[in-house]
Amino acid sequence: MEKDYNFLLLCASTIVFGGCVPLDEASLPKAQASRAMQAPYKELYPGYKSNESLHFVVKAYSSETTQRYSSLCEEDYQRIMVDLGIYSFVPSKPYNIVIYGDAAEYHLKTSQPAWSGGITYGNAILIYDFEGSPGILAHEMTHLVFNEFMGLSAPESLRWLNEGIAVYEQMRADYPSKASYEGKIASDISLNPIPFSQMMNLVPRGENDAMVERWYAQAGSVASFMLRQGGSLNFSYFLGRLKDGQGLDEAAAASFGGLWKDMKDVERTWLLEIKR
Repeated sequence: MEKDYNFLLLCASTIVFGGCVPLDEASLPKAQASRAMQAPYKELYPGYKSNESLHFVVKAYSSETTQRYSSLCEEDYQRIMVDLGIYSFVPSKPYNIVIYGDAAEYHLKTSQPAWSGGITYGNAILIYDFEGSPGILAHEMTHLVFNEFMGLSAPESLRWLNEGIAVYEQMRADYPSKASYEGKIASDISLNPIPFSQMMNLVPRGENDAMVERWYAQAGSVASFMLRQGGSLNFSYFLGRLKDGQGLDEAAAASFGGLWKDMKDVERTWLLEIKR
């Protein structure tokens, strides 16, 4: 059950990004522009409650659930803003959070596979209430903020960074996720890291669950390392330069006060840390 739970947290599916699916390392495709799926999700059954906060409209079947998730959403949002250093960012409109009653309703109305615990569709997060939902909520909310802040219509070239930051925020919000990812880094990635050239240019799709877990764990570790070592303010400069069209090497060299001269330098220092 532990592996299933951790993989469910890992694979909170993001429709705008094509979602998280198992992959075969040998068949990893080159990053390609993704397209948002057109099929709409289905709303809650009649009689649901709604709660609007500063940045969110939460829908669920009880007032207690809407209030609880409204508080959780605002807490996650504020933490993400501080972590990424993008204090001046303001969403164009409130994000919608739909809390289905259980897994059966969620899968019925979103048509997602059995392992999925949450998805992002447009400016909405669709989840159901279970023990892993706080981590999934933080993961998916990071995608909403990243997508809108960066203004990317074809974001596959920064998929690793988007997912890495989302994994970092998931670990901040959910201890089981943190323990799982840190264990993966210690027992696997530190011994056999994925080369950055592969991590940054390949998209996890295929049939091998283990490779999916490795890719997400490493992306999260790299994003966490850059945030901790570089600091939130410098990381916001990094994101801003990427948003303006600079390449990763150029943005890394210009944003962190000389800490790194390019992404190869980031890779070198990250490897030193995880192998300690």
